Amino acid sequence: MNKEDIESYRLLYSKELEESVVPFWQKFSIDKEYGGYYSCIERDGTVFDTDKFLWMQGRELWGFSKVYNRVKKDPAWLEAAKGGAEFIKEHGRAPNGDYYFALDRQGKPLVQPYNIFSDCFCAAGYAEYYRASGEEWAKKLALEGYRRIQERKLNPKGIWTKQITQNRPIKAMAMPMIQLWLAEEFTGLIPDGELEPIEKAGVDQVLHLHVDRNEHVVFERMYADGTHPDCMEGRLLTPGHALETLWLILDYAQKHGDRAMIDELCEIMLWVIDRGWDEKYGGIFYYQDFKNFPTEKLESHMKLWWVHVEALMAFLLAYKLTGKEIYEEWFRRIHDWTWARFPDHVFGEWYGYLDQNGEPTFTQKGGKWKGFFHVPRALMNCSAWLGEMEKSCGPDGRYRA
Repeated sequence: MNKEDIESYRLLYSKELEESVVPFWQKFSIDKEYGGYYSCIERDGTVFDTDKFLWMQGRELWGFSKVYNRVKKDPAWLEAAKGGAEFIKEHGRAPNGDYYFALDRQGKPLVQPYNIFSDCFCAAGYAEYYRASGEEWAKKLALEGYRRIQERKLNPKGIWTKQITQNRPIKAMAMPMIQLWLAEEFTGLIPDGELEPIEKAGVDQVLHLHVDRNEHVVFERMYADGTHPDCMEGRLLTPGHALETLWLILDYAQKHGDRAMIDELCEIMLWVIDRGWDEKYGGIFYYQDFKNFPTEKLESHMKLWWVHVEALMAFLLAYKLTGKEIYEEWFRRIHDWTWARFPDHVFGEWYGYLDQNGEPTFTQKGGKWKGFFHVPRALMNCSAWLGEMEKSCGPDGRYRA
């Protein structure tokens, strides 16, 4: 990739963040009467449900705090973060300190605190808000949340668990993935000596349990002995989640200067995309079955926003760290397909849910699961990495890893 192309990509990603994505959420998601954020927002900004999901509240708190800290010190962005932080502080936690899954608009709890990812995103949101605002109470809540996550992680749903886990004791990839991201977000707030063992445990679980080097796949769920049950749950492949986890580990490997791990991770990414890419229509499948049986997920063939932006980050970082053309080619291929279909050039922000052909199945910009997180995170990271790459171009204008 030459310097001109790198600059062009960087400007595109930065512009999309600052002129389309952030303004959409700033204009339509902030509840100025009760605090917090709406996440169920139609294409044109119409709010179609005012319930507030703590997973989305924490993510948006993190998002506004992060763009304030990394992009520019816009007072309006800090004010948007403040409204979310105070709403979560006031209404988010159950008496035992865990975070509810859902509240009504005013903050009355609707769904019990069964989902540890609500806690993860609220804790990360408070950590970033503390960096933006200097509010000590936000730091306190961030640290309390992080420590509670470590207490709950082996049995994250607690009394709300539906499965009889002793009969199928599966280990999922979700927890090591979120632990890697949390370690990055809590760097500087938690001692490195406490974070490093948790990061390493997550890396080891993924690379020694979920990555199958014989079959060249990354399984979503495994037994602790390295086998997986021959059922829909055990055969499940999730390309977007695999690539998200791999780029987080790739970032970990980069920080530790582990070249062998970097090269292996990039190779594993190729296994995931070679299998996950839809050769007929383009784009990346949401779910797949290892043996190509039907999955339990009826949305398997859909093309989702977060899957594609995580893939963009994975292959851009792989190219940045190796300079190999195969990763540049995949970044360009995913970029071209993604940017031709997900961004909404009329109302701003991105569609979330496309059918297999790449046409919007639903037009909402947010909901119970989509909010102000994956797209801005990808735009921020990609523009930052591209900026670093510009500085590493040689006299001939070509990028040198």
